[in-house]
Amino acid sequence: MSEVMCTWRRPSAADVGLARALIDQALVAVGIDTTGRGVARLAVSEAFTSALLHGRPEIGVEVCPRSEHCGVVEVYDTEPTLPCFPESGELVDLFSEYGRGLALIQAFTRQVCGVYRYGQGKRVWFAVDSDGTELNATEVRGLVEERARCRLPEPTMPVV
Repeated sequence: MSEVMCTWRRPSAADVGLARALIDQALVAVGIDTTGRGVARLAVSEAFTSALLHGRPEIGVEVCPRSEHCGVVEVYDTEPTLPCFPESGELVDLFSEYGRGLALIQAFTRQVCGVYRYGQGKRVWFAVDSDGTELNATEVRGLVEERARCRLPEPTMPVV
């Protein structure tokens, strides 16, 4: 299976469920089991909702198979401000209205997640495995970084 992508030009809260369904079906095709898909549904809900609240339209979701045992999900928007994942062991303010989503994504994915700048915006990514084993975070992060470098948009020439 190749990549699966969906973009919302005018996203709404109702689209979070559609994003969950999209990644669920794409991960079934990659062979990710029920547990891995459950983790992905929770994480994409957090990332998509965060993009709705703090990002700018357009918002997209992309699923990329990395092997027969791993799928990488990326949620992107066109807001250039990069969110900050909490440092390992850092406590999140439970009473704060914002700021828990990235910590939840870290917990769900066993810290196999990250963020990078892409074009005018950014991409929040996370990886899930097919059989409940722990993924090699360094290896997956390297694969995501290499893919990001290969996909960088071509610089545009200024219009005179």
